Amino acid sequence: MFFSKSIKNNPKAYIALKSKGNPQKISRYQTAYANIKSLCILDEDKYRQVHGNLNALDYILHYLYYGINDSLEVQQSYVSDVFNLEFYKTTYNTENPILDYVLDGFYRNNQVNILDNNYINTLEMDLYKQYFSNEKSKVEKIVSDSYYIHDKRTLIPYIQRENPIETDRIRVGVFTNDPFENLAPCPYIRLHALFSELSKSGKYTFFMYGMDSFVMMDIDNILRCRLFDVVVVQRILPFLDVLREKCERYDIRLVYETDDDLLGVEKNSPSYEYVSRVSKSIRNFIDASDVITVSTPTLASRFDKDRTVVISNYYVNSVFDIKDDIKTEGRLKLGYYGTLTHSKDLFLIKNVILRLKEKYDFDFEVIGGFNASDNVDESWFKAIELPPNNMDFKNFMGWLSETVDWDIALVPLEDSSFNQCKSELKFIELAVLGLPGVYSDMCVYNGVVNDGVNGFLASNEDEWVVKIEKLISDESLRRHIRQNALENVLSDYKIEDRVEIWDKILDQ
Repeated sequence: MFFSKSIKNNPKAYIALKSKGNPQKISRYQTAYANIKSLCILDEDKYRQVHGNLNALDYILHYLYYGINDSLEVQQSYVSDVFNLEFYKTTYNTENPILDYVLDGFYRNNQVNILDNNYINTLEMDLYKQYFSNEKSKVEKIVSDSYYIHDKRTLIPYIQRENPIETDRIRVGVFTNDPFENLAPCPYIRLHALFSELSKSGKYTFFMYGMDSFVMMDIDNILRCRLFDVVVVQRILPFLDVLREKCERYDIRLVYETDDDLLGVEKNSPSYEYVSRVSKSIRNFIDASDVITVSTPTLASRFDKDRTVVISNYYVNSVFDIKDDIKTEGRLKLGYYGTLTHSKDLFLIKNVILRLKEKYDFDFEVIGGFNASDNVDESWFKAIELPPNNMDFKNFMGWLSETVDWDIALVPLEDSSFNQCKSELKFIELAVLGLPGVYSDMCVYNGVVNDGVNGFLASNEDEWVVKIEKLISDESLRRHIRQNALENVLSDYKIEDRVEIWDKILDQ
C-alpha cells in the first residue's frame, strides 16, 4: 500500500488507513503509539541503525507495524535499558512485551525488570528517568524506615548509590556466598536468625546480601562511598578483594565470620581446589578485619586471639519446635543425617552396624551422607530420599522433624584437623528432635556430651557397639538421655546470648 510522505509522519492518518477504519484497531494503535512516545521506550538513533532508511515513515509507526516482528534480542538493542524484554515475556507469557505493557501491563502493575518495585507510575513520562527517580526515592524511604533489608530490589540500587542515606542507626552490610532465598544452614544460623533478632533493637539497619544479589550487581560500581559503617563477610565471596579494597578506602569496619577452618581444608576435601584458588583473598580479608567471629574455641585458636570472638551455635527456635511426640513403640530404628560429603564419617560405623545387626533386629536409616558418585553398597543401611530444596535449612529441619521416627541417632565424625574445628550443632539439633545420640569422642563433642548423662561418646569400634547396645536395650535410658540433653540446650544454647555478643561487637 502506497502512502504519501505527509501520511507517513501523521500517526492518526497512518493508523486509520492501516486499520482500514476499524475503530478498535485504531484506538489500540493510537494508544500504543502515544504511550511508547511518552515513555521514550525506543531510542530513535539505535532503531534507525537496525532498520536503516524508513522511507520517511515515523520510527514509532515503523516499530508498531514492522519492528515488532524483530527478535527480542534485536529489539532489546534499541529498547530502553530498564525494560528487560525477555524477563517480561517469560514472567507475563506474552510475545510482544512492549505492546502488552503500554496497552494492558502497566494497568496490571506488571514490572519491567526483575528489580522493578513498581517504580513506573505514569505512562506520560520518560520510562528511564521515571524509573530511576522513583527507585531512588523509594529506596531512600525503605532504608530510612527499615531495620532488616533482604529484598534485592532495595539492596542492589542501594549498594550502587553515589551517596549514602543519612540515618542515626549503624548500617551493617552483610555478605554470604549462599542465596538469601531458601537460606542454607550456615547463613541462616550464623547470620540471618541473629541479625533479624538484633534488628528489633532499633540500633541497626542490616543489609543482607546473598549470592542471588551478586549475579545482578555491577561489582565494579559497588560501594562508591561509605554506605555501611560495618561490613560482615561470611566464609568466601567471589569479589572478596574488591569489597575489602572499597571498605578500606572508605574506612568501613570489617568483620570476618566463619564456622569452618577454610584455610585448613584438606586435600581430599571436595572444596580443596576452589578454596586453594581463593585462599590469598581470604587471608587478605582476615588480615584486614577488625573482628573475626567463629563458632568454637578450637576454630578460634587458628586466628589472632586479640581479634577473634567465639559465638557458639545455639537452638534456632524460629526453624522448628521442640519435638514432643517422641516415639515409644514400633520397630527399632537408628539413624544418621548430614550433607552429601560425609561418606568417610559413615564408614567409621559400617562394621558397628553390621555387628549389631547380628544380635539385634533394627533398621539403620541414612539421610544424605553419601553422594551418588560414592557408589556405596547400601546393604547395611536404608537410604531415605532427601526432600526437594534440601539445602533450605528451615524447610529441611521441619521436614526432618516430621520424617524421622528414630530411637537413637548416631553422629560419627572423622578425627581430622578440619573436623576438630566444627561445632556441636548436631548435639543441639538432636536434643530438640528428641533423639538420644552417640557421638565420636573428639573435641567437637566431648566438651559438651557428658558420657552416659546427656549422650554417649565412642572412640573406637568396640565402644560404638557397647554404647549403642546400652541405648538399644534400655528405653528408660534413652528417655533419660534425651531429657538431659534438652535441658542442657535450653539452658546453655539460647539465641539471646549470641545476639548480645553481636550487639557488643557492632556497637563498638
